[in-house]
Amino acid sequence: MVHLEQGKLLLFLPVRMMQDSTFSQSMDQRSSAITMEKIFVDELDAIAPSRTEGGEELSIRMVATLLKLMDEIGPNDRVILIAATNRPDSIDPALRRSGRLDKEIEIGVPSPGQRMDILHHLLIGVRHSLNDDELKSIALETHGFVGADLAALCNEAAMCALRRYISLKENLSVQLGHPDSSVHKYIRGTDDPSGYQESSLPASFSAMSLDDAPCTNSNTKSSESYYVNTKCSASYDAIDEKALSVNTEDFKKAKTKVRPSAMREVMLELPKVCWEDVGGQANVKQQLIEAIHWPQECPEAFKRIGTQPPKGLLMMGPPGCSKTLMARAAASEAQLNFLAVKGPELFSKWVGDSEKAVRSLFAKARANAPAIIFFDEIDGLAVTRGHENDGTSVADRVLTQLLVEMDGLDGKVIVIAATNRPDKIDPALTRPGRFDRLLDVQPPNEADRADIFRIHTRSIPCGPDVNLEELARLTEGYTGADIKLVCREAAVVALDENFDIKEVAMRHFQFAISKIKPSDVKFYRKLAEGYRRFVD
Repeated sequence: MVHLEQGKLLLFLPVRMMQDSTFSQSMDQRSSAITMEKIFVDELDAIAPSRTEGGEELSIRMVATLLKLMDEIGPNDRVILIAATNRPDSIDPALRRSGRLDKEIEIGVPSPGQRMDILHHLLIGVRHSLNDDELKSIALETHGFVGADLAALCNEAAMCALRRYISLKENLSVQLGHPDSSVHKYIRGTDDPSGYQESSLPASFSAMSLDDAPCTNSNTKSSESYYVNTKCSASYDAIDEKALSVNTEDFKKAKTKVRPSAMREVMLELPKVCWEDVGGQANVKQQLIEAIHWPQECPEAFKRIGTQPPKGLLMMGPPGCSKTLMARAAASEAQLNFLAVKGPELFSKWVGDSEKAVRSLFAKARANAPAIIFFDEIDGLAVTRGHENDGTSVADRVLTQLLVEMDGLDGKVIVIAATNRPDKIDPALTRPGRFDRLLDVQPPNEADRADIFRIHTRSIPCGPDVNLEELARLTEGYTGADIKLVCREAAVVALDENFDIKEVAMRHFQFAISKIKPSDVKFYRKLAEGYRRFVD
């Protein structure tokens, strides 16, 4: 396919054409018939994969043909080959040497400023009510979005506006056809046919001015004449202006449906968790805010003071003490991309695949920065080296790769890990420069337990005799997970007593507490003592 671009010829080679068995012959014929200046090959990895033993014969022939044609390009031929791929490691190494594809240009993920420029370009010709501050906010919140993702986001936002427009127009059509509808009352007004009652206007029409309101006929008292009037088309015009316009709310709805392409394989769907959903642990919350929120909100302050934010945070404590919940809340509050993985999930039975999975995880985080990588149960991944085969086990190689990746982190990627067995983790991982902060997450005290009870009883109708402070006193040694179970069990006890009951009483909570024993956390307390010098 030949294009004329800026007065120069551009030959575009689709993959399907180059996979044809007569590709070499057809290229020879083309090159003799026309002098090209640019040849663009899209998806190069599909036609020039690495040649391996047992590979397809057609692929091997295509690579050989492509190498031959490139070597035949002389300095006076005025021909340049441009290729594109999103899998550079899959391309045959012979193509990437000097003299063939000499220069490699990486097109990374756009920065916030670049995303704003892309949004400005995409919204040309689109009716919207967004100002520069709102566009800047959208650009800052779309971490990891590339141009195609932003185009999909704009399309989805436009669809949201279109759905709202159609819904309002349908509602108006129905309301205009019924004299008792709120819109009809708005048209008729009071006894004075020319009067308007803005208070009777539906909420969806609150933005309409009186000049845009449906018109009435002031020369007659007939109710039919008030709403069967050609001037009522003004209401449709008002809908066209107000509803058929993309706004910030449309982008917020669209963002819940459109995700960054590079994150679709690994991004975890996070529930809407905020700090108010986590009871107690004020000290741990504050340190998470300092390490995650401050660098995003005030990066210039860190530069001015000559320091860097922590690269990693390790939360350690007994099971059920909200370690995972706090990591989710930190990511949700900071609105960062969140990559969550359990330690054992990275292991593979194939040699080299486990290390490759670690590299891929950190590469995706860097490409979609700012981001948080969360390792749950990291003790299953970063075990102390040297226990098997003199350091040659899969676990040792994975840990080594993890150490290398953490050493290469910048301030835009933060690693958070959780464990209840810090004694199993290799000491090299807990040194400063990797996991800078080790956070001791212990079972809640009495005040924290009352706060946790308050959170978990939000959706439970409690009787007037329920005393949360007394419940907190009765649950000494209980973890957050234990308290959640107590609340759930109390509701079940109430239903067991009377299926038509409408409130959970204090006696139900007391009975649930008598049935549920607190988790044994003494062992984990002793483990934390050994790391006290690391704990902030």
